[in-house]
This record gives sequence, structure tokens and C-alpha cells, in this order.
Amino acid sequence: MFTTIFRAIIIYLALVPTVNAADLDLSPVPLYLGGVVEPNIMFTLDDSGSMQWEIMPDENRHFTLHTFPRPTGLYGGTDYTNQVPNYDADNVHNFFGRSANNNTVFYNPDVTYVPWSNSNGTSMGDATPTAVLYNPNLPAVGNLNLTVQQTQNACWFTHTTDLNTAFGDPCFGNHTYWPITYYNYNGGTVTASTSYTRVQITTATSSATNFTSPSGVVRTRDEEIQNFANWFQYYRSRILTARAGIGRAFARQGTNLRVGFSAINQGAVTVDGVASTNALIQGVRSFSGTDRSNFFDNLYGRVINNSGTPLRSSVNAVGTYYERADNQGPWSETPGTTNAAAHLSCRQSYNILMTDGYWNGADPGVGNSDNTNGTTITGPDNPDFQYLADNPYKDGWSNTLADVGMDFWKRDLRSTLDNNVPTNAADDAFWQHMVNFTVGLGVNGSLDPTTALPGLTDGTTPWPDPTATSLATIDDLWHTAINSRGGFFSASDPDTFADSLSDILSSISDRTSAASAVAVNSGTITGTTKLYQARFNSGDWTGQLLAFPINLDGSLATVAWDAADLIPAATARKIITFDGTDGQPFRWTDIDAGQQTSLGSEAILNYLRGDQSGEANNGGTYRNRNSLLGDIINSSPTYVGAPTLRYPDNWGSGADENSVLYSAFKSTHSSRQDLIYVGSNDGMLHAFNADTGVEQFAYVPASLYNDLSDLADINYNHQFFLDGSATVVDAFYDEDADGTGEWHSVLVSGLRGGAQGIFALDVTDPTDFNTEATGAAKVLWEFTDADDDDLGYVYGPPSIVRLTTGKWAAVFSGGYNNTFDNGTTNDSTSGNAVLYIVDIADGSLIKKFDTKIGSADDPTGNNRPNGLSQPSVIDFNGDYIADAIYAGDLFGNVWKIDISGNSAGSWKFAYKTGSNPDPIYTACASATCTASNHQAITTQVKVKNHPTLEGYLVVFGTGKYIEVGDNISSGQTTQSMYGIWDRAESTLTTFDRDDLLEQEIIFEVSQFSELLRVITDNSITWHNGTSGHLGWYLDLYNTQSGNTNNFGERQISNTIIRNGRLIFSTLIPLDDPCAFGGTGVLMELDVNSGGRLPFSPFDLNGDGVFSSDDYVQIGTDADGNAIYAPVSGKYSKDGIISQPTVVNVAGGGNVEIIYNNTGDGNVDKTVGNSGTSDVGRQSWRQLEFNF
Repeated sequence: MFTTIFRAIIIYLALVPTVNAADLDLSPVPLYLGGVVEPNIMFTLDDSGSMQWEIMPDENRHFTLHTFPRPTGLYGGTDYTNQVPNYDADNVHNFFGRSANNNTVFYNPDVTYVPWSNSNGTSMGDATPTAVLYNPNLPAVGNLNLTVQQTQNACWFTHTTDLNTAFGDPCFGNHTYWPITYYNYNGGTVTASTSYTRVQITTATSSATNFTSPSGVVRTRDEEIQNFANWFQYYRSRILTARAGIGRAFARQGTNLRVGFSAINQGAVTVDGVASTNALIQGVRSFSGTDRSNFFDNLYGRVINNSGTPLRSSVNAVGTYYERADNQGPWSETPGTTNAAAHLSCRQSYNILMTDGYWNGADPGVGNSDNTNGTTITGPDNPDFQYLADNPYKDGWSNTLADVGMDFWKRDLRSTLDNNVPTNAADDAFWQHMVNFTVGLGVNGSLDPTTALPGLTDGTTPWPDPTATSLATIDDLWHTAINSRGGFFSASDPDTFADSLSDILSSISDRTSAASAVAVNSGTITGTTKLYQARFNSGDWTGQLLAFPINLDGSLATVAWDAADLIPAATARKIITFDGTDGQPFRWTDIDAGQQTSLGSEAILNYLRGDQSGEANNGGTYRNRNSLLGDIINSSPTYVGAPTLRYPDNWGSGADENSVLYSAFKSTHSSRQDLIYVGSNDGMLHAFNADTGVEQFAYVPASLYNDLSDLADINYNHQFFLDGSATVVDAFYDEDADGTGEWHSVLVSGLRGGAQGIFALDVTDPTDFNTEATGAAKVLWEFTDADDDDLGYVYGPPSIVRLTTGKWAAVFSGGYNNTFDNGTTNDSTSGNAVLYIVDIADGSLIKKFDTKIGSADDPTGNNRPNGLSQPSVIDFNGDYIADAIYAGDLFGNVWKIDISGNSAGSWKFAYKTGSNPDPIYTACASATCTASNHQAITTQVKVKNHPTLEGYLVVFGTGKYIEVGDNISSGQTTQSMYGIWDRAESTLTTFDRDDLLEQEIIFEVSQFSELLRVITDNSITWHNGTSGHLGWYLDLYNTQSGNTNNFGERQISNTIIRNGRLIFSTLIPLDDPCAFGGTGVLMELDVNSGGRLPFSPFDLNGDGVFSSDDYVQIGTDADGNAIYAPVSGKYSKDGIISQPTVVNVAGGGNVEIIYNNTGDGNVDKTVGNSGTSDVGRQSWRQLEFNF
């Protein structure tokens, strides 16, 4: 199944005329992929008798069961013989079993042993060396003083030089020893006492003595005693070590899981109203409160008897549990209750099986499931899937653990639910099934999981018979994980065990975030007669860039090419990077030492270049890729052809630009190759030939190096890398410092959620990138949080502008989450929203503007950092020189910065109180701002001339869609569209909603096969100095019949001002957690009043004419006559919709086409009414200097 996510469109029409704190929890995946549905996780503990043992692995056990005499009922059940090697120096069982080299659960001085974790993540506290507990969960069984010599009774076995023999007659007797005794292995024969150094602490050991471990860890005597005490109390046996690691891993988890508990020897018991056998103890529950505490109580308190290892029946029991369809079962909204809420079909279900040994027990009765074809299953988009027995899954053995795993993976466990379980690169099952993660505690099979998979896949290596050898049962443990698309690891030391188990839980969480790869479109710009569409697949996080010819009626012809299929060979690609000072080829010998350290190896760099030889499918260890082009999500493609800007040749007296005419520059480059620039989350900005789709070159920003190696991780969890959109503008500067400036085409881009940085390239001549050496010379600069601590993640594209000082500059906001610890020391301490102006030639800072509104001013009181949206740079007088900058922030403030002065020192915020800047307006959902009603501004503020008076109309929408949880529709602050009057006065007059004209959404009706929306057309009376309106606002919800539910509607994409109209789209998330995206409304209204247009903006009846026949009835008058009105918006039929793109139709009078990318992956075409027959330069042209 290959369904896709569409991201962006470029339209270039040559054949028709066109018209111009707490840190923020920024989501690592696109929010519109779906709601967060907590996965079911059953944790299955091995409670077999061998878990009592104090030696591991089994092949090194020989006669040793314990390394210290144990009390009776140590783990609450039956015990093994109290069989302990004595401490005689010549007893091989002594020095062999009390060395971590051979016994991986014995004390290892290289390890610092931390106490167990409580359910809330706090520590249980250090052990008391003079009274260490044998079992921290059962203190009543006794304690031991480690600091004095002990004499105890046990089945001591005495000196021998052969591990295969032992002597003890009588078996039980007294023996005297110093408890803190261990042996460091020095190399040589492991059965020779001369290969070890004994370490022992007695009462004669001086407190000044230091102890140095084999790896160089130095501890004082008391520190060594404490570390040994913690080991004894919390790690001394297999079950204690397992509990330590499991508890630590689960204590790190949040509450976004549903966790149950089972144990392999539980036997028959009733769980949530249904009789269960063999394993289940507690059904899945929300991992919070009492249920979280119960999990830890079961983990730490489970009785460990002298029992066998029936792994197959326990996994079968968990799988059977996941087949339950009752309301107390695992698919219920609240398992364990009779809540009848609908079961969520997209919930994922897992079993984590932890064991120390080789399975035995009853036959599960599933046959040779992995060698038997499955039944056909129909998916959400009606693709059929059938498991066909093949490598590396199938084998020649029946009723194995792997067969049980396959049985509960290949079958639809809830056939009455929709098949819309999220898929991912590791698991393509869209039906309800069980995934097994298997964990071996200090056990290894005959196959090496790091190298054996290629042979298993091609059939040259067969799976061994699990009943033939004990090692083969461990291979079967790995085989189970492969069959059910889970994972396997084996670890013996406590830190690796805890970290690996945490990785499993993180992997489960990230799989849950990676919702089904369903289609969503967004983002457009104008181009030629082709449409360029970027999209991605969230199943394997690959991307595409497609080119479609456009027919004259606006429809799309067959795809011309897909750039993902046209990536050159790894060695032939032209890839460049930046080393902090200069551009460099992206080659191992060219990047600097720090970058080499971050990547880890030349093989990883080659992998990033496209070398697939190291991928797992080819016998390597790196993540498999179905395509070399990574996912393109928020980066809108940028089309760059010949220079087309309308710059003058005369920039005024003394201007440097006069020395080289812009018209000559245009002529020189009139036939340069057209390119498409787009960022991808493979860590690169790609430049594609717009005619052929072949990649011309790529750029890897230096700010990404810390995380680039993650892309090769076989357990890769999605994160953003180069997710921002580029701006390309012609600018003038002196490239070679010879005193003579030149015109250049400059690309500047942020990385959005990828890193805190901005970069610039000189892309004037595409042939400069024909070699990596010449291309590297065109890297201009990078500006990161190392240059200024207040730089965050810049989401909006920068502007490139000409300043009053004669310099050309990049202007960009400081972005979001500048307080976030991103692995550098350059984190903001204030969380203030800031704006930067940097020199386009070298990236040096010209001016920084600090709003002084940050974490301490968070209206919610949660100390979240503030951040500016994409700024608008405005040229008021038409001289192509920037005069002012407007931007909104996350707290709802709208800022204006005056940069019209002749020096940077004179540039300032337009309004201040003392030294503190003042916003020109603060958006709140009522006239009085409260902690909960500030309206975030995350889109670009647009500015136009006031329609009749002095000053400017500042237009913006509110809403936020960047953090985890922003895709929830219920309980959201009402969001609005605004048009406020900036009177450009010397002194700011504050105002609020009460000073604005209110427009309302008053009617929604289904007509013309559309769901349509009508708003009010209240007249605006502009303020005359004593009374009147200072602008307008429209709340984004339907007020019809007294409704107050806003359904989470918000405005999160840039608006268009065109012919007196405001055109924009809204987003409405869906409440269904299993649904992706949501819906939205394409809106058109009068930009000056915010009200309904006096004509129909859409040809709703399709007759090619805009008339009252396109109106809808909104009521009746006093005489019962129908009242008709033009609509103001129409709902999407296909999910969320993007920022609209509007083009005229040649010879079509007032007909225009509005394109929107839609949630099902299509491009929606709306026939619109421009309100004028003029198809030349339009009056709506934004004053913004962002060409």
C-alpha cells in the first residue's frame, strides 16, 4: 500500500496573464496526520525460577545458583537450593562466578548502580551498607551488613579447579567471608586464578584508599562500598537487574501510553470480566495515577517461584486478549469499565516480552503459521493484502514462538473495525494486529542479529529448529520479533538494558505519531505552464517532486516526471556544505573534524549522499530507503527562472546599483536554466532542473550535523531537518571586495523545525554548481543560534530587501522555541520574540529588534517562549527601499518597526513606552484580554493603504498549528480575522475589540452540492477622532441559531489581498482521533470592512456567469419573500485546504481560477469572480517588499 501526503504546488503560467518556558512542544511530525491515540502495550515478565539466579548467562552457571547465601522465600515463593561457591582463593567457582567478565549480573566496578525508580521517576534511595536488603520489595526477608566479616550457613561448595565439578560434604555448613569481594579479569585463561585480581574491602581497609575500575572509574572506599551496596540490594540477581532496568525505562515514560502487565507463569485468572489463562494479570490501562502505580507494584512485587518458561503460551494469551471485542477489553476507550464509547480502530497494540531463558511448556497449537499463507485483508483505500509465506519469515518448524507471533500479526484481530491502523517503515499492517518486541536478558542465540538478516532474507541461512538446541530457542525469540514487525535486543548490563528498553518504548511512541500515509496538499507559488507538486509518504518518510503540464482549462495533464526517480548516483551527485567559515564539497576529506565526529563515519556520509550498500537489505546496518529523496512536508518548492523583477536602473544619486544596470543583469541571465528549489527532511536543500527533474545540486547546512547520523539509524523516528521554504531575490553587493558591486540572485532559507539557523547561497548562475568545488564557492553564510542566543526555529521564509543605508539584507523573525536546549550552549534565557536584519553578502548582523516580550510575559502563566511570525517588509513610497516591518507574535501582539531612517542606529519600534516597545494591537477573543483568550498570530501580517484616509490597514488571521495538541478541535480559544487601522501617528492610541466593527458568520447551508457560508455585511464608519471604527474583526465560527462552538477553526496560512477582496483559507481539525487532517473553508470577503462582498465570489451553478443565480437563501422578509445573498465561503469536500493561489483566465474578463491543495491529494479548482475585468496589474498588490 502506497498512499501519499501532498505538500506543495508551484504554478507558473506562461500562456495566460498572471497577477502578483516551558518550551513549546513543537511536533516532530505533521499534525494533520492524525490525532494521538495511545497505543496498547502489554508488558510480559519472565517469572520463571531461573530469574532467581545470581549468575548469568546459563552457560557460565555450572553449579552456582547464588553468589550469597539467600534467606528463605527470597522472592515470595518457592526457592532453589541455597547453593553458593565458597570464598576460597583456589576455588574456580569463586573467582569465575564473582567476576563480571563471566557473570554479567555480578558486581561490575565499571558500572555506577542507581537505585530502582518509583512510578513517578523518583529514586527509591541508596541502600544502607550496614543493612542492605536482600529484596527491596520484601524487606521482611532480611538484610546483610556488608561492612563486617560474615559467617553464614548455606550449601557452600568448596575448592576445585574444574568448573564441571564441585565438592561439598556436608552440603550445609558455615563459612566465613568478607561480603565486598569481587574479581577483576586481567586476561588469560578464565579458569586460572592468576588471570584475576581480587578486590576486597575489610574493616582494615583505610578510608583513604581509592579503587580504580578496569575502565578507569575512580572511587573512594566509601563510594565503592555504597556502589556495591546498591548493586547488592537492587541488581544482585537476574530478577533484580530486570526490575531495575524495566522500572527505569517505564518511569521515563509519560502518560500517553496504555500499559498492561502479564507474567508467563500466571495461570488461569479473570481479567476485566473475562477468564484468561497463562499470563494476564492486569489489562491495559492509562499509564497514570493508580494504574501507573499498579504496574510498578506488579513489576516489583511479582512472586518468583521455581517454575518453567512457557513463553509460547504466554504470547498466545496476550494475542487472544487483543482479540477481545467487549467494552472492558483493550480496544475500549476505558478498559476495565463498561464504557460503551466506540472502539478506536487505529489503536496500535504491542507486547513486550522479557525473558532470561529458553522456552519450554505446552504446544500453542498454531501450526507452522509463518510458512502458511494468510487470508486476504482489505485496507482503508481498498488495497488487498495477503501474507504470502516467504523469507525471512517462513521456516520449516511448527508451533514455534515465531509461529505464535506471526499468527497474531497476519490475522485481523478485530474484523468488525475499520482497517486504518497507522503503518510505518517497520510495519505495513493496517489491520488490528499484535507487534512483539522481545528482550533477552543476557542470552544469545546461534544467529547474530546484526549480520544474519541478509542470509535469512535471501534463503541462504535457514532458521534453526528451536527444539534442537537451547541456543535455537533464542533465535526463535528474534524470529518472533521479525515475524510480527517488532524488534529484539539482548543486554546483560543494567544501563544497556534500561536504555534499550527505553528505545523500544520511544519507538512505539513514534510509530504511533506516524499516522497513516494519507494524502494532504498545501502551499503554492506561480510558475510556467507546469505545475510542480511536492509530496511525501509518512509510511517510509520518502518524498516526491512531480511536474504536471497544465491544460488551458486549468486541469492537469499526465505527470511529466518525478524527481525522486532522477537522483544521480551517490558518487556523481553535486552536494555542498558549510564548515562554519567556507563552503565545502560534502565529502569526508573536505568537511572539518567536528563535522566528522558528529557524523561518526565516512560510511554514514556516503549513505547520506545516496550510497545504499550499507542498508540492511544489502547486508549492512543502516536504515533501508525506498527512495533517496526524503520527505518534503512544509518546504514549498520555489521556482527560479530568468530574472523578472521590476527594479529601476536608476536608484537615485550616488547609489551603488547605478554602476551596473539591472536591465543588463536581466539580459545576461535571460536564458539561464530554470530550477526548482525545495527543502527535504533528508537534510538537504535540493535544486532540480525544472524541465527534466534531474537534481542539479544539493546543500547540507552545517547546523544540521548533530542529527544527520539519525537518518541512517535503522530505528529512525521522524524528525524535521530542512523543512523551511526558500526565498530567492535579486540583490546587489560587492562579492569579491574589489570595491565594485554586482547583481546576484540570492537564495535564503530557514530550516523550520530542523535547526535554529538560516543560510544563504548565491544562485545567480546554475552552471556554477556543475562541480562541487565551484558550487562550494557560492555558499555565502549561515546565521545560527551561535551568532545570537535568541534565534529559534524560523518557520516563515525570510525577506530579501534593499535598506535605506544602501545595503541589501535578509530580514527574518527569531522564530519559535529559542529557549529549547538543542545540544548547544546558545539557548535564549529570555524567550523574547525578536527580529533580525543581516547583511545579504556575509550574514553579519546589521540590527536586532527585541520586543522584550518573552517567557516571563506568557499570558497563560506557563513561561512559554514567545516568537514572531513571518515578517512583512513594506515599501510605502514605491522606491523599492524598505520603510517598515510588521509582524505578529504567539501572544497575539502586532508589532511595527520603522526602518525608514538613513542609519541603522535610527531604526526603532514605531511605538515605545520608555525603553520598552509597544505593539500596535493585541489580539484577544474578547475586549478584555485574559490568561486564556490571547490569540496567537503565526501567519504573515499583510498591509495595504487605508481605503479613504491616512495610514494603513493591517490584516491578519489568528491561530496556531505547530505544537502537539494543536490538532484538537474541542476546548479551543475562538480565533479571528482582523483588519486594524494603523494611523501612523507619532503617539500610539491603544484600542481593543470594542473599537472594531464586528462581522459574523451568520448562515451555513448545503446548496449547489456545496456546504456554503454567509457572513454579515455591516457597514464600517471610520473613526473621526471622537467616534467610529478603528478596523474590523470576524470570529471564525458560525453564530447561526445561537451556536458558540468554534470547532477549533483557525487561520494558519498566508492571506491574499486582491481587487479589494481578502482571500484566505481556514483549518478545522477533526475530533475523530483516527482521522487525519480535518476540513477547512475557502473564504472571500471585503478587505476594507471584513464583510460580505456585494457580488458572488464563486460560479456556484457552473453556468459561466456570476449572477444572483449563484446566491443562496438566508431567510425571508416580513412579507415572506425569500432573502438571497452572495456566499462568503465554501467548505472543502476533501479535507484540509492550503493557502489559495489565484490566476486570471486569458480573455476571461472577470473570471479567475482559485487553486487549493486538498486533503485527499488532489488540487481543487474553483471558478472565481475577480470583481473586475482588468487582468493587468491589480490594485490589490501588497506593499510588502518581498518580491
